[in-house]
Amino acid sequence: MGTREHYEVLAPKEADALAFLAALVNQDSGSDDPPGVNRVGAQMAGALRELGFRVECVPQRGRGDHLIARRGDRPRRLLLLGHMDTVYPAGTARGRPFRVEGERAFGPGVADMKGGLCALVFALRALAAAGALPPPGAAITAALTSDEEVFSPTSRDLIVREARGAAAVAVLEPARANGECVVARRGAGGYVLNVQGRAAHAGNQPELGVNAIWDLVQKVCAIQALADTFPGASVNVGTIRGGERSNMIPDHAVAEIGVRAATPDGAAALTRALEAVAATAHVPGARATLEGEWGFPPWPEQAATGRLLALLRRAAAPLGVAIGAVPAGGASDGNRTWPHAPTIDGLGPSGDRLHSPDEFIWVRSLVERAAILAGFIELWATTQD
Repeated sequence: MGTREHYEVLAPKEADALAFLAALVNQDSGSDDPPGVNRVGAQMAGALRELGFRVECVPQRGRGDHLIARRGDRPRRLLLLGHMDTVYPAGTARGRPFRVEGERAFGPGVADMKGGLCALVFALRALAAAGALPPPGAAITAALTSDEEVFSPTSRDLIVREARGAAAVAVLEPARANGECVVARRGAGGYVLNVQGRAAHAGNQPELGVNAIWDLVQKVCAIQALADTFPGASVNVGTIRGGERSNMIPDHAVAEIGVRAATPDGAAALTRALEAVAATAHVPGARATLEGEWGFPPWPEQAATGRLLALLRRAAAPLGVAIGAVPAGGASDGNRTWPHAPTIDGLGPSGDRLHSPDEFIWVRSLVERAAILAGFIELWATTQD
């Protein structure tokens, strides 16, 4: 069977797919809500076990549990990678539950990435209906994690391990609003800049104080000035805090900094520049420390990704769907897998306005992308690099 046949199997089941998606979306699963993430995990584990997958739960402390599902024993393995957490706190779904309005479906995490989880299940169901699960000559692993939205602190080692054992990786993040998949992503990280000063009475003895806020503000200006210094890199000071009262010289101030870079060299250069800013005292006596990391390393475009893109386009052609390819500013766990296995991203339904109250997917793309994913898996299984 091919993509057209998979679509003909799935199209009559669009209502079932929307119901499955609604159940996912209406269950809050913020990164800091382990019980919510685990309830999403239970729904996904049940669906995968029904399809004959061996599902392993990987328990975590302070985060939701990860799921690893395997089908097939061939050495050539495709890793399907997704995450169950969202950026939304508990209670969000109750306030604005899943809904369909015209051609769009809305709800917290509907695109990022519960739509991708739903498409995964229905793609696998289409393959099972065709007797192609696992596809001939290949095995499938699905890795679903609980903490991607916070830089994957507990899942990164698991992701790298699974990628090293895979021949290719397909990431189920949403396709872009116009249907493009993702072939490269900027790296993303976070740093915390702490400035220590010395407290004093602002009226009686200001000369004894060291104003940490004043030092931090000048550092913030220097950091923001780095925004256009390195091609493909950006920096943003997102929060600043400091001081207790207006009649006290503040002895402490802190800034949280977000960083992005398109290449490893750009990331390293930006880090060195931040370290130089931190080391420069703008107020005599102030001391600063910079702590943080690149939670997601940059993912530059790769020839191996281009070969996976060609297969994806072949899978989409029977439906008359032309799939574009773009680099993305946001990071994903594909940033971790590309050094270990050819990786392609954005194979979920097409959506937009991620991380906002207006987040949506195009309803038509839910079944369409599930059928294309099923066709892609079959093509990959029968094509050697």
